[in-house]
Amino acid sequence: MLSAIEKSFGQLFDPKLRWVVLKSLALALVLYVVLWLLMRWAGKSIPTVDIGWFGPKTNAWIDGGVRWIVGLLAFAAPLLLFPAFFGMMVGLFLDEVADAVEARHYPELGVARGTPIASGLWSGVKFLLLMLGVNLLLLPIYLLLLFIPPTGLILFYAINGHMTGAMYHEGVGLRRRTAGETKKLRAPDSGRVWMTGILIMLMGTVPFLNLLAPVVGTAMMVHIAGALRQPVVPPPFPDPSTPRAA
Repeated sequence: MLSAIEKSFGQLFDPKLRWVVLKSLALALVLYVVLWLLMRWAGKSIPTVDIGWFGPKTNAWIDGGVRWIVGLLAFAAPLLLFPAFFGMMVGLFLDEVADAVEARHYPELGVARGTPIASGLWSGVKFLLLMLGVNLLLLPIYLLLLFIPPTGLILFYAINGHMTGAMYHEGVGLRRRTAGETKKLRAPDSGRVWMTGILIMLMGTVPFLNLLAPVVGTAMMVHIAGALRQPVVPPPFPDPSTPRAA
């Protein structure tokens, strides 16, 4: 695991990855700003609190508290939602990143057939909807666990790390395997794939480091998913001496 992290960060300055890193940084910044502006707009759209049976001071206190919470969410929500949009970004850059990593560290694999951009983006959209749906369902539990720190964070990273690891593993695997083969080959590396997903999620929620998470995460998964690098063995030819069934 540590070796995969070291190799992934060490290759960020590889000429083959430099342009991909710049594109990823630019898109990630735009995405983060858009999310932040949406949250700010939502916060400003909240009407002023004016509850009839409360006095002006109480209403002002409640209104200030609500706006403070919304302001906090405007800062925190993009950080927490940001990883959910990784899927679409990975769909754009996955082949370039994986090709560069394999060319440097695993040249014996040869050139992968790659994944069509449309397929990669669709896979990313499905991942985005799944992650948003699961986290919305778990939101009441997250809020309850705020009173039992840090159990809420542990649950958040564990569940989202599992989904993230599966998504990255599938993206890397589909470049050389069918969907069924990729899913089957996840089992030997399931623990490491899950831990890699958690690390990607941790990077995704750390300011500035999250800008590199899609590229570094893809590179890490290429190193981690060892079963995917096994040669594809074609089915054996039938033995001529074996009698055929009637």
